[in-house]
Amino acid sequence: MKDNLKFILLIIGIIAVFFIMGREIIETRTRLRKTQDQIVQEKKEKVWLQDELKTTKGELTKADKGLRTANSKLDFVNKKIFGLKDNNSRLAKEKQGLEHKIVLLQEEKRAAETRLRSLSELKKAIRQVKLEMRADRIEQRKERIRQQKEIDKWKTALGNQGFFTKDGKNHYKPKVKIDVRSANSSLNKK
Repeated sequence: MKDNLKFILLIIGIIAVFFIMGREIIETRTRLRKTQDQIVQEKKEKVWLQDELKTTKGELTKADKGLRTANSKLDFVNKKIFGLKDNNSRLAKEKQGLEHKIVLLQEEKRAAETRLRSLSELKKAIRQVKLEMRADRIEQRKERIRQQKEIDKWKTALGNQGFFTKDGKNHYKPKVKIDVRSANSSLNKK
């Protein structure tokens, strides 16, 4: 019986060891499944994160292109603004100059109005205007004469087409024969 008891104890020990080992195997399988599930989940997350990374890289590339485009537009606008500022300052200076001229012209107008209010000053001014107009007409006439002489020079240079000219005047007078007949004699000739 002692042998049987040893045998039973041995079998119980073996069963207990198998039971413990089975439990450990089951726990290890459970942990293995959990680990596999985690690996699958992590692989899914990795794939999702890679897709997200690709999408983010694409968006970053688009944003970078947009930023470059915006920078180039900003540079263009800044250049335009700089040019407009220069133009604006030039126009402001011109405006000041024109305002100064306006002030001078207004003062000159006031002085002319006060001067022209008296009759003698008005007569002097009218005479002066007439003299200036006369001088202008004389100058214009001289200019027309000068232009005509220039035209005549060119005509002379081109040739006189067989006419005798001296100092721009024709000296050859064509002879014209005028034959006068009565109305009756011209009818009889027919």
